[in-house]
Formats: sequence, C-alpha cells, structure tokens
Amino acid sequence: MTNPPRRTALLLLLLATACSVSAAPVTQLKVMSFNIWVSGGLSLNKCIEAINTSGADLVGLQECNATAAQTIASNLNFHVLTAGDCSIVSRYPILSSQVIGNSRGVTVQLSPGQRAHLFNCHLTAYPYGPYWLKDGSNTTSIINLENTARTADLNQLLAAMQPVLSGPEPCFLVGDFNAPSHLDYVSFAWPTSIACTNAGLGDSYHELHSANRKFPGQFAFNEPGITWTPKTGEEPEGVFDRIDFVHYSKGDGANPTNSIELDQRNSANPWPSDHRAVITTFAIAPYIPPAKATLPLPAHQSTNVALNPILNWLPGNTATNQAVYFGTNSPGTFLTNTTAASVARSNLQPGTTYYWRVDGLTPTGMIPGDIWSFTTRPVYEWNFNNGNLAAVLGYGVLSYADGTVTSNLTTFGTTDGSTVPHIGGKPAKYLHAPAFTETGNGYHVTFTDSGPNGGGAYINQFTMIFDVLLPGSLNWFPFFNTNPGNANDADFYVAPDGAVGIGATGYSAAGLVTPNTWSRIAFAADLAAGTVKYYVNGTAVLTNNVPLDGRHSLYSNLDDGPDLLLFNEGNASGIYTHAVYLSSFFFTDRTMSATEILALGGPKARGVLAPAPPISVSINQQATSLALAWSGGEGSYQLQKKDALADLAWQNLGGPTNETNRTVPPTGNGGFFRVLGL
Repeated sequence: MTNPPRRTALLLLLLATACSVSAAPVTQLKVMSFNIWVSGGLSLNKCIEAINTSGADLVGLQECNATAAQTIASNLNFHVLTAGDCSIVSRYPILSSQVIGNSRGVTVQLSPGQRAHLFNCHLTAYPYGPYWLKDGSNTTSIINLENTARTADLNQLLAAMQPVLSGPEPCFLVGDFNAPSHLDYVSFAWPTSIACTNAGLGDSYHELHSANRKFPGQFAFNEPGITWTPKTGEEPEGVFDRIDFVHYSKGDGANPTNSIELDQRNSANPWPSDHRAVITTFAIAPYIPPAKATLPLPAHQSTNVALNPILNWLPGNTATNQAVYFGTNSPGTFLTNTTAASVARSNLQPGTTYYWRVDGLTPTGMIPGDIWSFTTRPVYEWNFNNGNLAAVLGYGVLSYADGTVTSNLTTFGTTDGSTVPHIGGKPAKYLHAPAFTETGNGYHVTFTDSGPNGGGAYINQFTMIFDVLLPGSLNWFPFFNTNPGNANDADFYVAPDGAVGIGATGYSAAGLVTPNTWSRIAFAADLAAGTVKYYVNGTAVLTNNVPLDGRHSLYSNLDDGPDLLLFNEGNASGIYTHAVYLSSFFFTDRTMSATEILALGGPKARGVLAPAPPISVSINQQATSLALAWSGGEGSYQLQKKDALADLAWQNLGGPTNETNRTVPPTGNGGFFRVLGL
C-alpha cells in the first residue's frame, strides 16, 4: 500500500544469458504479483526466497527499485526490467518493454513462436477508499474519489494494453491496485476492478475462490484472499482487503488452475512485506501461427510508441528467413534480411507514423506479409478548452501542487476582448492564477511517456512553449522550477523590464514581453549539446551554454512523483511571483529547431499544435443581396468569389478581415464563394 519516497532510477533491461528458451511449447505458467515493501521490506533475501520457492515464472514487483530488482533477478538467474516502482522479473527472455505512466509492460518469449505479455502497476495509495467507506462516506463520494485518484491512471494502462488484449496471446495484468474488487463486495462498484472486467480481463484468484465471504462485514487480516495486510501493526484503522491481483486475458489460451496468497504460513518466514503476494498457475494452450508473419509489436496502428522500439513479430510457420521493410511511407523500404523475429530501431521522430512489413522466405517461395503501422509518442499540450487541467494532446498530467489550495486560487474562463484581450482577435480559453504567496502553490507536471534522453540520467532535450498574458505592471514571473518540491529558485523568468531568462543562462534584451499582451514564450534545451535557446513570438532572442544533467534538466517517468513545477519558486516573499493568464502550455521531449519554432509564430487562440477548426460558410439569399457568414479557422479571413468553377482564378472581395460575415450583391448567373483563413 505504501508509496515509496521519490528516487531516481534508470530503466534497465537485462537479459540473463543463462535463461534459455525452451524448444518445446510452454503449457504451464506461474504469474505472481508481489509488493515487496520499499525495495525489500524486512529482508530482500526473504523476498527472493518467497519468489524462488513459489516456482513463479513471471513476477510483477511493486515498490521495487532498480537495485533491488537486479539483485532479485541475479539471485534467481532471471531476466529483469528495472523501474522506479514497478519492476518485472521473468524466467523467460524479455523481447520488448513498455512504459505507461508509472506502469510497465513486457513481452516474453516462452518458446520459439510462443509469447506472453505481462503488465505491472502500482496505483496511488492515498486517499484510500476503504477508509472512507469505514468512516461512513456515501457511495457517490467514494466512487468519485476512486475515479479521481486511481481510475484515470488504470484506464491509460488498459488503453495501452488493448492491442495485445485483443490478440490471441496470453496477457496478464498484476499489481497493487490500492483498491478492493467489486467481486468481493455484495454491492459496491469499485471502479478499478470494474474497469479490468470491462477490458476483458479475468480475476484469476476470485474465479478459483468465488465462494469466499463477501463484504459487508469488515474482513479480518487472516481471511482467505486478503493481501492488505498480514501485519496488523501496519493497519491502524483495522481495514483489511484484497487489493493485489493477478488478472488475465480471457479466451487467449490461458486458464487459471490454482491461485493462492503467500505469507509466512506457506512461504518465507518471517514474511518480509506488508503485503501478501498472489500467485496463479495457468494452463497455457500455445498459439499456432499461420503461414505468414503475424502479431506485430508494436501492435498494428498502436500509438504512443517509444522512439527506440524493438520490432517483434511471430514468423510464419514455415519461414526460414524474413525480409523486413520499414519507413515513413507505406509499405516501407527494404531494411534487412534476418533469421530472427525482431529488429531494433532507434532515433525515430516523435509524433510520426511508421510503416513496416515482414515477408517470410520459405522453401517453396516468399509469403508477403501484411503492412503494419504505428505512431511514435505524441507531444503534450494543455489548452483548457474543457475548463480543467486535462491534456488536449498526449498523456501528460497537470495537477494542483498542493491540492485544494491552488485549486481554489485557480479560475478558468474565456477572453472577453476587453478585460482579457482576445488572441489574434479570437476568443481563447485560459487558466488564471494569482501571484502565489505560499511555496506549496503551483501546478505539477508529469511527463508520463518521457524517459531520460541526451545521454544523461534525466530529460536533457526538450522544448516548452507558453502562451501567456501577464496582467498589470510587470514584476518577476517564474515560468517553471525543475525542482517539483519548490526547494530552490525557479529556472526561467520574465524580469520586471520585460526580458526573459535567468542569471545562470542569461537574459534577453529588455521589453520583449509587455504587460496585458499575449506572448508566446519558448524554451528549447539541448543539454547534450550544452545549449538552451529562448524564443519570443517565434523569434530567437538568446542562446547560452548549460551542462548535461544540470539545473535545467528535468525528471522523467523513471523518477517517482511529478517532473516539473509551474509558476512558483522557493522564495516565499511574493516578490518573484506574478498573476498570469495561461492559454496553452506545450511540451515535447526533443529540441525543436529555430525553423520549427518560427513557423509556430506567436500565440494562437487554439493553442500550439491543435489544428485550427475548419471554416464553415453559409449563404442566405435575400431580396437584393446575399448574406454570407462563416466560422472556424483562425486569424484573419479573405472572402473570394469566382463566377464559374472552370475559371482559373478566384477574385478577392475586399481585403483581409477579422469579421465573420459579409453582405454582397447577388450575381445574375450565380457564382461560387469561399473563405480562406490567413
């Protein structure tokens, strides 16, 4: 249940050479979920003993940092995927891995042509729904709590799992969910377990122990199935539940035959953790591949793919060799011939669709493969169109740093053209924050799909873009602090004279930012090259030198907790904060070029990358005129006409305008009109 303290951990994939793939198909698989209590609890050796004596093949480890995971794998001679909180160890080779927020996933090779998929999660511990239930909170408030605290992260994971869930290979989801199952209650719709059921996952333990007692009536710590907690001293409220699970994809050849919880009664004694482990034995029916290559990873049409994927597939049943094609144009260009069933790619472009196919070479000829595609991970953007902190692009998380305090200080609205100016003559949504006076105030940003880059331990190559308006007279305004705990000064400012920058990297010329005016401010870092650049409204205004993994590098998804703090800094005097209207915030974990940022120009009502809405035109024929009206687009418009579609050129009717209607004389033989967005 405990969330471990923030730490830095590098994602590391180790393949233990002593573990080999069985030539015969695997027909039995043991899958375990084990929260080991902050990297080993009372004894990491006892954790290893519990895994070893259970005979587990695939283990999702929660509260397990990189060092502990590597120690476990080395002692068991297992393969390992290390992470800050959700490591995985496997008896079988790991072919590929995924990072989904704080969760992790792997694909393992059970035998030649036989794979399985394991995903591991650790949902947030607090606030804890069963405490609210014990204290008498109503059902609606508890369900809302669960949806806010846990379900969004789980749904993100389930969405990433969907391509393999919909396939024919066994897929497992294990983890510490920090929430009970609706299956253990007579009538309480715990959202996380319902989400798993709706995704097509079965609860292996419940299916084999469906006669266990159900709530109401508080569970005792030693009732069958209870995983939180075997140590009554760790549960001051006396609330015990089954919150650790081994889920599996139904209908994909895996059927649970035995499932038990582990503690000192049947495993390592003394038991090292504040959670019981859960292990399920599955009977596995091997998938029989067809003649052509199938089951690509990344899955066909999958999104949010990392920039260094390993392409995997199942070869056709008679293929002896494969010709692989890959590229940004379908069906790709020839890449390589290989006898393997995987090819590594690197340095792919973000937000880009790639196409690939695998042709099988057999003793009787070539069998062409299907054309597959995937899209690399998107950028992150917030434009507040929904009046909340939800992202409009990507899976990033923007949250209130101190919960209700900043939430109560935050307002959302739409520019009115007077008190708050429109952007480019168009209404824009915004977030408004006052000048913060407490160091806990501000907004946390979590870059859920961004790992370390630039050759360092942190995010060293990135671009941030802010569309902001600073009301009143200028004072110091902090854009961001790379220390999410706000334990020191911020790292990029608007100065009182309208310059942007910071002493460590220098300030631009004065007067580039003016009060009560929308500006687009970009901060582009390439710390691998040792540089940062500032831009105002698309124009580069300063370049300076900074070190790798230094003050301006960012935490990544391999570090627990948020990665960035917006609009506050460690000095609590109030001198270095300022009220702000934020229309959009954009982030990408690469260094955008000066040409790209120039093309984005100044602030836009729609945001940074969100496309402009299409222009829709209506015509109303009146007695002596035509009334034209239009909507959509952005910026100014140009109304044009031609008498016949066969005419080569359109004729401008007047000049560019910000108006959205025009009355024109009728044409005797008809005509055609269009409106261009400029």
